[in-house]
Amino acid sequence: MRGGVIASQRPPPPGIYDPYPHVGLTPTTTPDVPSPQARTLITQQLIRDRNLTYRTVAANGTLMPQIPPPPGAAAAPKKAATPAQGTNVAPQPATLPEGTSGAIMDAAEAPSDQAATQTGATAGKNGKPTLPSAKSPGSNMLPGAGKTARQTTDGEQKDAEVAMPEIGMPEVKSTAQTQPTPPSAIPQIPSGPPAPPAFPGFDVPSDAYLPDAIRPNYDLSDAKGTAIHCVPQSDQISSGQDDTFTKLVAKTPHGPFYVRGFGSAASLDAQDQADAVQLGLLRAQTIAKKLISLNVPASAIHIRGDAFGMGARIATTP
Repeated sequence: MRGGVIASQRPPPPGIYDPYPHVGLTPTTTPDVPSPQARTLITQQLIRDRNLTYRTVAANGTLMPQIPPPPGAAAAPKKAATPAQGTNVAPQPATLPEGTSGAIMDAAEAPSDQAATQTGATAGKNGKPTLPSAKSPGSNMLPGAGKTARQTTDGEQKDAEVAMPEIGMPEVKSTAQTQPTPPSAIPQIPSGPPAPPAFPGFDVPSDAYLPDAIRPNYDLSDAKGTAIHCVPQSDQISSGQDDTFTKLVAKTPHGPFYVRGFGSAASLDAQDQADAVQLGLLRAQTIAKKLISLNVPASAIHIRGDAFGMGARIATTP
């Protein structure tokens, strides 16, 4: 806990006395930026994707559909009729409907202080005094529990607060009963697949004898030649491959070279494949310029663009 290695001086971090680096001098290498033609192609693809998103959202419609009420829902209770003026109606205690659970809020159902005052004044006119009588001419008592009574005597005003009654939590009653689900209402899981449809006069085979989907005749063979890695979605060659080009030119300085660029198509859409072929051609052109810079004759370079594949390939045979 104390002393030992913990109490000893820690070694300084490495490079603590070195000068701070100049941030403006980093990075020193030129980043791999696509050519203007490749950037234009990417911009066109983004514009088409944006317009497709707009139309897809419009075709799908809103995400908040109008949900109809459940069948058999109880109708909203109607408001009780207002009693005629001058008629005394005894308030009925609130009760819960049969088969439901909840709490009865007595405070929400109780009449307000103003309504109680008007009811007491009406009862006083009928011969039943309900208001408290004043004990002195200089006192004025306002009815209603919880209110502040003001007493005025010789110009002096004093406030006396009447203690409010204690408020308790409503009683929660649980009378709802959950009915058990009958076995007939539970869906049964079949032991096997459903029987195939039958039509009079037609022989419909079962699913076990249906032929597989026809597979397109794709060219799945690997392309020949040396693989060249390119920056994703760009026609620029990844750094660190100068030795590969040097060895190819040293072996056959005058060619021929067959450069095959791939556009990395991600779907079978015709427009996507056309864009991928253009990207493959741009990659092949960039590799051809690299070979020309190494004194390879331009007439000895043949380029080709393909939709499916990654990067590019350089071969000495077609």
